[in-house]
Amino acid sequence: MKTANKMVADKADGACQLHNVQFYNLLPRAIVCSAFGQLQKKLAQARDDGTIEIWNMANAPFLEKTIPGGEGISIEGLAWAGSRLFSVSLAGTLIEWDLGKIPSVKQSILVTGNAAWCIDVSKDERLLAVGTEGGYINVYRLDNDEVAYERILDKQEGRIVCCCFDWTGNFLVTGSADAVRVWDVRNGHAVHKMTTGRSNRNQETTVWAVQVMQDFTIVSADSRGKLVIYDGHMGTVLEQHVVSSADLLCLAQDVERNCIFVGGVEPTIRVFERIKTRHHHNGDKQFVRAYTRRGHTHDIKTMVASGRYLFSGGLDGSLLVTASRPVTVDVHFPLLPSPSSRVVRDCRLILLKYVNYLEVWTLAPPNKPAQGGTKVLQIRSKNDEHIVCAAMSSNGRWIVYSTEHTVRLLRYDYNREEPVQSRLLRVTNTPEQLAVCYRTDFTPDSTGLFLFDRTGEGTINFFSCTAGDSEEWDHKQSIDAGRWLSEMVHLSAVSSCNRYLVCADVASSIVVFERTAESKWKRSISLPRYKLPPTAFAIQPGQTRLAVAFSDHKLFVYDFDQFTFVFSTYVKLSAADHSIGGIAFDPRHESALVLQNGPKILSLRYGPEIEEEMLQHEERSWNKRQRPLMNGSTHGNGGGGGGEGSLTKYKLRTVRDAPRLVAIEWLVENELVATQANALSMVEHLPAAFRKKAYGKR
Repeated sequence: MKTANKMVADKADGACQLHNVQFYNLLPRAIVCSAFGQLQKKLAQARDDGTIEIWNMANAPFLEKTIPGGEGISIEGLAWAGSRLFSVSLAGTLIEWDLGKIPSVKQSILVTGNAAWCIDVSKDERLLAVGTEGGYINVYRLDNDEVAYERILDKQEGRIVCCCFDWTGNFLVTGSADAVRVWDVRNGHAVHKMTTGRSNRNQETTVWAVQVMQDFTIVSADSRGKLVIYDGHMGTVLEQHVVSSADLLCLAQDVERNCIFVGGVEPTIRVFERIKTRHHHNGDKQFVRAYTRRGHTHDIKTMVASGRYLFSGGLDGSLLVTASRPVTVDVHFPLLPSPSSRVVRDCRLILLKYVNYLEVWTLAPPNKPAQGGTKVLQIRSKNDEHIVCAAMSSNGRWIVYSTEHTVRLLRYDYNREEPVQSRLLRVTNTPEQLAVCYRTDFTPDSTGLFLFDRTGEGTINFFSCTAGDSEEWDHKQSIDAGRWLSEMVHLSAVSSCNRYLVCADVASSIVVFERTAESKWKRSISLPRYKLPPTAFAIQPGQTRLAVAFSDHKLFVYDFDQFTFVFSTYVKLSAADHSIGGIAFDPRHESALVLQNGPKILSLRYGPEIEEEMLQHEERSWNKRQRPLMNGSTHGNGGGGGGEGSLTKYKLRTVRDAPRLVAIEWLVENELVATQANALSMVEHLPAAFRKKAYGKR
């Protein structure tokens, strides 16, 4: 449903109408596997539709790149070797991904043993192992940016479900049905076979996950709900812990704190710490259950640890980032890459992008919330391919979307009075340059179209719609943006005057392109480069000011016509574990911003009057603290640092909490649109969650 609420603001701002869009019915996409790259602090995770997401975890997490999946694609394992990313699938292929400008397959290798179920890279990153359905373990050597075949270990009966190298790289531990094996990688033979036993004589025990600690202690999690500790040198069982009555599916290891995280069908993460107990006088240590972490609603399928942070995912599709001491829980819902919604101002419509289809809905007229929230159009992609990007022109007449293999330009004759009488036609006479892309934008006057080419050369193709009855789209220019943007463009915006195009890439380059009198686009300026990539930006309507937010919550407003910083600061946010995912300039106030910070909508005001007010407040607070001391000591005033000559003080307040917030965007001067994913659609298609009967309750 869609509602319109009053958003209370300061007197200087006044009140505005908030369109709370809650009919974005995204489905949950389970996270099946993940891997953390320590070198670049990046998390790779695969979903059940074959999509691979690359998250930047160096500061506040944000989704950096996405590799689209498709029908029948199944990613079963991921592994990093430095900055190189590998995956295995049920198709029996080992794939190395090129994570350059446009993520693509760098090389694909067929493994021996049919479907591949698991993958691991040795700690020194010189060996890679793949476990298969046929019981073969394929070992490859990683040298000089190549993948070279090393050997196949002795064949075993049954599927290799999981594998993990020891800390020397000379031994590999695998889990399968009823057994954990230790392999000597140097000669290809099994050194130890440890049988797990069965809880039911007729039902085999599946070892779902294994981990190897620095002293060659092996930890396994299996379908009996047991955590088993082995001595890797001797091949004997040291400890057994009954953790759950359901399957244990994944393990993670915190090397610094010497503890193990366990997760499975029961949606609770349990932590076992290795400590010396009073019963062990010879220096031996034992695993003891320490505490639990909660946040998931369904099966936990994958976990990886880095420092004090634990990244977990599972059937509910949410990425959970938890930390200890102090304990924090940060949930990232399974949303699609931004932008996944577009507000169509002239027609009061909104375009919503799903995995393989698009929807167009109406927005309510001012002060009439009951008249909005009607779906008027749905477009499915060809062959149900994953939609990479989509856009709709401001006048509502043109819709463009692209998959990895197809691009479509459509003309939509919207009948506002009788939506069922609207017509949708495919534009067939398009220029050859109108090809597949990874990002697209219309100009605000609906006569220009930008397509960001997928070839990896950094080209932006610009098209213009001819006036008159024919309304044909002509290719006007190929902008060589790759000269200034070395990486994939993940943020772009066109100014309201149709004169400027601003692009930012994940390598922290921000470039402004200007439209000349001859309707040609040329680079105007490259903004000062910051040490971290931007997570959101916006151009102020009617101004040459650009607001940019970064992953460490650095925020500045830069005038690219005057080449000066207007405002620069580090924003102190209550949802500090979330990046600033969206910025919208308040059209009613020159020095006001609306920010999207995780599940919160924030209002930020700056300016000379705010600067003076905050400085006076700080001075009064400082005098109150100093008055009782009277000891002659002096301390400097810790004002916020920014660009030279720029404003640094601000007033920040929470407008409202908006769980599963997707985007914020102004519709008109007094109407703000906040798009949220429907909470019900994310859970109603999930299977029943694990239930554990509590004592004394039915």
